[in-house]
Amino acid sequence: MFKQFFFDDQRLFVRENLERAYGTTELVGTYRDHKICTSYCWAWTIKGPDGRTHLLYQGTVSGSGKMLMAAAISDDGIHFTPRNTAEEAGIKEPLLPNQLFPADLDGEMAGVIEDKTAPSEERYKILFTDNSQIPSLLYIQDYVFTSPDLIHWKKLQASCWNPAGTEPLLGVFFNKVSGKFTILSRPDWGQRRVGVTETSDWHYYTPLEMCLQTDSLDPVLAEIYGMPAVAHDDIFVGFPHIYSDYPQVLNTKYFAGTMHPEVSYSLNGRHWQRSLRTPFLSGSHPQLVERDGYASKMLFLMSAVKQDNGDILLCATTNRHEHGCPPNKIMADDTSVSIFKIREDDFIHLQTVDAQTEGRVATREIIWQSGELSVNLKAQKATCAVYGQAGNDVKPLPGYGHEDCVAFSGDSTHWTPTWKSGATLNAMTGKTVIIEIKLTDGIIVSFGGDGVPVMNQEAARYRRFGNLPQRKGF
Repeated sequence: MFKQFFFDDQRLFVRENLERAYGTTELVGTYRDHKICTSYCWAWTIKGPDGRTHLLYQGTVSGSGKMLMAAAISDDGIHFTPRNTAEEAGIKEPLLPNQLFPADLDGEMAGVIEDKTAPSEERYKILFTDNSQIPSLLYIQDYVFTSPDLIHWKKLQASCWNPAGTEPLLGVFFNKVSGKFTILSRPDWGQRRVGVTETSDWHYYTPLEMCLQTDSLDPVLAEIYGMPAVAHDDIFVGFPHIYSDYPQVLNTKYFAGTMHPEVSYSLNGRHWQRSLRTPFLSGSHPQLVERDGYASKMLFLMSAVKQDNGDILLCATTNRHEHGCPPNKIMADDTSVSIFKIREDDFIHLQTVDAQTEGRVATREIIWQSGELSVNLKAQKATCAVYGQAGNDVKPLPGYGHEDCVAFSGDSTHWTPTWKSGATLNAMTGKTVIIEIKLTDGIIVSFGGDGVPVMNQEAARYRRFGNLPQRKGF
């Protein structure tokens, strides 16, 4: 099976009258703990063993600067209520009933993941950054907590995932290309670039290698604060957080400045490309401004969870203050955990340049295996055509033309093209085909089916020798 996304044009022959744009983000939920300021990158949603969505978050107790980790729960992934975890977890003298860890634990949650390969008692993991050694050694200690139920947690011994010691913000996911877990972390405390390390057992980790940093197209002195990321079908999607707009001083960039996530992508989880150099989400999102009455200076996006209906729910924290504002100056209502929704696959899409001009997109060769095509799009009108190829000679297949296609109009995440001739893609099993879609006044998000996308010589070798290419992650 394959799925064609539109982060770039690498596997396209044609992109005409179509421009690239982010998917629309809709604010659908707000959670505020009026006793905890969720002012930085400390909130993740994750499906629990009970089938419900759990929110694990961290912040400072309002007005005090004391750091706590807490929990909330939801039936729909949108509306959350605090969960009475302190008693269940056996926390002695908790400060709050929804407390998740003892109050004297000095550190931060850096990432949360479900590990389906682990024993049940270690199914859920928190990558933790221990700050207790900072005063004496000027080091952060990085290790892992495990849990069977997102309530009871214990430290996993010999689980240091970055020997140099670093801090949030990070990405962690299971990488089906390498068969390991990939961690995207800063190389060192305060060094705002993205490094990559992998593990298969949470005890041994590959040496950290650099994979992404800001470049000459970024704002003056901008840094990548961190990059949460998810595995999504055939690709990996990251959210590099751009920290910028601070004063130019001869010191560490900490006080003042703003934060917003953009979008990046990878075919193998190790090598990353950035996409549009504009905010995917920002504190000036119109629905946030309408809700709060102000634009937040910082927005952190930590998790993207796919729902049963295909929608993706994004969990973000917002803060009306700029970076480095003293914790005792931030009130709980200055911050929030916000839930946004995007349609299935729609991190990025192609859209028609105007309502009158027809857009056209055509793939490179695909070795079709079986079944039909599924297309995620919204359009006033759309049609599909299929072409065959022999050498450099590309010809429209009889009965598979745009004029034969039953035109589509509307909004569907799974449109299956049909042809009045009775032609089917399934009849092309074992053949190399080129698929072309035309649309008017709309967007195309993705399409896929049971096929193997190939480049020119791979296609030529397949047609002559019948050998499918053996490759992963590129």
